[in-house]
Amino acid sequence: MKTKNLIWAVMTLAMSACSNDFEENSPTIEEGEIQLEFIYPGTSRATDTQFEAKDRIGVFVTAEGEALQIGGNEVNNELFIYNGSSWTGSRKVYWNNGKHDVYAYYPYGKSINDISNYSFTLQTDQNATADSDGLTGYEKSDFLWASVKSVAASNSPVKMKFGHKMSNVVVKLIKGENYSGNISSATEVYIHSTVTKASIDLSTGDVSKDDYAGAGSIRCRQLSATEYTACVVPQNITSRRPLVEVITGGVSYLMEGKISLKPGCRHTITVTLDKNPEKLKIEIGGEIVGW
Repeated sequence: MKTKNLIWAVMTLAMSACSNDFEENSPTIEEGEIQLEFIYPGTSRATDTQFEAKDRIGVFVTAEGEALQIGGNEVNNELFIYNGSSWTGSRKVYWNNGKHDVYAYYPYGKSINDISNYSFTLQTDQNATADSDGLTGYEKSDFLWASVKSVAASNSPVKMKFGHKMSNVVVKLIKGENYSGNISSATEVYIHSTVTKASIDLSTGDVSKDDYAGAGSIRCRQLSATEYTACVVPQNITSRRPLVEVITGGVSYLMEGKISLKPGCRHTITVTLDKNPEKLKIEIGGEIVGW
């Protein structure tokens, strides 16, 4: 009996210690604290369809019906960081009385100078690997936005479904009849003649190209030897000018094209390669909404 009692006492202490550790390591949610759940919109990333640890989102909260401003809101550009399972604000923020409108955007920008004309510049090398913040060149260019209106204080997280606000271009390479061998994994693909600077209304999520910015080029993110992708500011490229460049095997293939890039849409460009540059072929497919 004494032996059994001793074992039971040890088990009780161990369970108690585990319970205390769990309570100390678990974040404490206080009454009235703002909790948000951000829902990833789709399949733009190569490896997953959800947010990743270290992702950073900016959040504004206003009283219901109040106009969103740079400052003077109930919550002003508060930073929320994902730890792999939940989102935590850089400080604790709380609901006021009444109902509220909530706005969120990604990736987080430390300085917001204009709500209706937030300046956002795409990365010109979207094949760049992750930096110290854990973001690749492509992820830095994938602007997401969400809003929820008329929200009352609750002990449950407010769900916010994000949407892509840039256009997405996928370039697929296929071999023509006279193209021998495999397409090299060292191939580079560029989107040319595109404005890389956007103006965004953070209260509506509307995006437009910066009319004062010149056209530039974007190196696409490589998904495989034959598939590449890039986030592009929504715009119309209507004149016949260089649109896609493929550099492979020491040869540069430059192709012209017209395309209407719409926000939140995926556009597929198929390029048929051939040893004879005159037999190159480019096909621009229709858009897919809600990529």
